[in-house]
Amino acid sequence: MWRIYIPDHRDSINMDYDLLLNEEKEKSESFLKEEDRIRYILSRIYVRKLLARYLNTEASELEFKYSEKNKPILENYPMVNFNISHSGDYIILGFANKWSVGVDIELMNTHVDLYSMIINCMSSTEVSMILNSEMPRKMFYKYWTRKEALLKGVGIGLTDRLKDISCSDGLNLVPIEFSGFASSWKVWSFEMENSYSVSIAHDSAIRVMRFYEM
Repeated sequence: MWRIYIPDHRDSINMDYDLLLNEEKEKSESFLKEEDRIRYILSRIYVRKLLARYLNTEASELEFKYSEKNKPILENYPMVNFNISHSGDYIILGFANKWSVGVDIELMNTHVDLYSMIINCMSSTEVSMILNSEMPRKMFYKYWTRKEALLKGVGIGLTDRLKDISCSDGLNLVPIEFSGFASSWKVWSFEMENSYSVSIAHDSAIRVMRFYEM
């Protein structure tokens, strides 16, 4: 798992912009806010740079395609899995060989009314944990990033059945109706700078995680 501090890498937007696919360039121009455009571009640049480092090749040589769920896949390396998330000043990238991985980061916004999201998106157990917590906003973001990371790792994206997805500490079972196959996942969560909630979900077969910063 890699953490990238965006303000330190803005020069790459001009230097490495041509690494992006035409579809990605078009999407980057659709963002209304400049900061959203910067996050998107840099996340696509650095996922290529780091994959190239792992695979001992040039970033420009990597070829990508998108799944039916719009998840990017490395064309010639089907066993290499990766996932991307960004929020605020950070990009989080997860990489795994053979096994799937999902990541999510969220800047914990103190000005958003979260009550309806808690009621509509969380299971009864999670609602109880959040509302009875000494810091309910932080607890909400913990569970929200866990759900996002888990669903992204499974490859199905957000669903209208979020309440049916359990994201407790430890081992989590994903029902067959969500992904077409039953699977078990581990989900880990932590905070950064007391302002960001981060979660990483991976197949339970993965035994070792490593953390890096760029």
